[in-house]
Amino acid sequence: MEKPKTVAEFVAECLRKDILLGEIKSGTRLKQDEISKQLNVSSTPVREAIKILVVEGLLSFDSYRGAVVKNLNYQDAKDIYDLRLDLEQKLIKRSFLKYDESFLIKAKEIQKDIEQCTNIYDWAILNSYFHSSFWEIENESKLYNIVENLMISSVPYISLTLMYKKTHKSISNKEHNELIKAYEEKNLKHFIEINYNHTKKTRDIIEEAIEEKNKNK
Repeated sequence: MEKPKTVAEFVAECLRKDILLGEIKSGTRLKQDEISKQLNVSSTPVREAIKILVVEGLLSFDSYRGAVVKNLNYQDAKDIYDLRLDLEQKLIKRSFLKYDESFLIKAKEIQKDIEQCTNIYDWAILNSYFHSSFWEIENESKLYNIVENLMISSVPYISLTLMYKKTHKSISNKEHNELIKAYEEKNLKHFIEINYNHTKKTRDIIEEAIEEKNKNK
């Protein structure tokens, strides 16, 4: 059972949905008083919600313009995912050399949480934790840090795919369980193949979603 949302989380969820669906256009400056009035909340949770969305990468903030909606564009997403498709394979190969069942157990626990999660941003975060669990043993390497930064940059785009294609969540859950099985069987070749196709599929959905979003501008 998910914990009740705070007022700030409620505001963040409302704004996130409108941004990802294109209801609030990129470049729009958010006015805290208007949001407070529209959602019937005080200014404090609105400020907290904006901080949340800045961390998520959906907003930028400066002292002159305030909070501004960032542009989610396919070229950035493609760059992120092209790098992930290449670097994750290398990281997985290194991690398999240090195979540890504790990471398998962790991945299974995270997947249980994923399958019970209904909030798209929380789902996207849990998704990154799930994938990271398989290469966590390499957490002191530079390659690990690079891949983890790419995973963090992917989160807003993953949220977008879940809103754009409702079936993506169930398909991803199925593929996650296939990854668990391949890791359990220590089948490196199959694990890399599933992970590659899984990541590429997400990249392709992002392309479709952003093209559709741009058409509606």
